[in-house]
Amino acid sequence: MSTGSLHFVSADGTIDSDLQLPESLRAELARPYGPVLNEMDLAGHLRGCKRALAIGDMVCASLIEMGIEPDLMIFDFRTERGPCGEETKNLLRKAEGVNIKVQNPPGMLTIELWNAIAKALKTDKKVKIEVSGEEDLASLACIALAETGDCVIYGIPNQGISVIRVDEEIKKVIGGILSQMHSER
Repeated sequence: MSTGSLHFVSADGTIDSDLQLPESLRAELARPYGPVLNEMDLAGHLRGCKRALAIGDMVCASLIEMGIEPDLMIFDFRTERGPCGEETKNLLRKAEGVNIKVQNPPGMLTIELWNAIAKALKTDKKVKIEVSGEEDLASLACIALAETGDCVIYGIPNQGISVIRVDEEIKKVIGGILSQMHSER
């Protein structure tokens, strides 16, 4: 688990202070960092991934419906700022995986969420992290903590699904964003 030059991340991948998204980074994070796909193209882009790390209720549910069980699922039982349907909730509840519940307010990456992701990525078991609050920024922690070759899959509202195959280049880009979130507290 290489976190590069993130001085605030301990050797075991954990952090000891919350990260807050500054207003200055909102536009930067609105753009996709990987290809934006529809569900039909998704499976092809996941071939060869070491692990699939999925963020968002609809992304997790879509993968399950396609027969792809993500190694890590992070969801908040909400989609596009409203509650997701009962069918999606039931699908996520029934999916295989160790359940972890965390708090994470909008615009934040809390110690609790970050450290749950760090812990999940150290186990061989499938893990489901249910967020009370918002899971939108979890993809940043996943990219920072993932191994080269892992795929981080997340939804981009009104556009599609983005798949990032983790490598050192994307880790540096995301590390720069995370450093700004840490320093502007």
